[in-house]
Amino acid sequence: MRSEKSVPLMISLALLAVAAVLATLAIPAWRNHRVSEHLDEALRAGEAAKLVVMEAATVRGGLNRLQSGDLNFNAASSLNAYTAKIDISESGRITIATKDTGATPDPVFLLTPIDSSASSGGAALSWSCDIIAGNSQWMPPRCTRPAAPAPSVSVSPVAAPAPASTTGR
Repeated sequence: MRSEKSVPLMISLALLAVAAVLATLAIPAWRNHRVSEHLDEALRAGEAAKLVVMEAATVRGGLNRLQSGDLNFNAASSLNAYTAKIDISESGRITIATKDTGATPDPVFLLTPIDSSASSGGAALSWSCDIIAGNSQWMPPRCTRPAAPAPSVSVSPVAAPAPASTTGR
């Protein structure tokens, strides 16, 4: 009779152990997901600053022709709950300081414009994204480095072989 009463207790303890194992796996994954979402939102706040740099580079004819007055930007209008500060340097680099993201310490991102209009023929600027302060484990998917352009290879046409002559005798 004693063993019949201990079966529900054993089942309860087994379920409690399974729940504890699941919690030890799920809680850190959930936390990392939330931090990544907050950092992604902070990077989205820099989109307006990117537009300012792209417009100035387009008007001036390239990044190397930017002047200090070209990059006027009201950063306060772009800040959100996870962005502490957005700065644009004279060279067009954008620094985004984050806050309250859940990462320790809160990362600081550097967005560097790359003038690729001559090589790609497409968009005038691409962006390189780096974490300059904080842990690099929090690099969100939005923060990527552009792929290096493939080296141009010139291929000379190969002459087709001459058809074999057939002589009939």
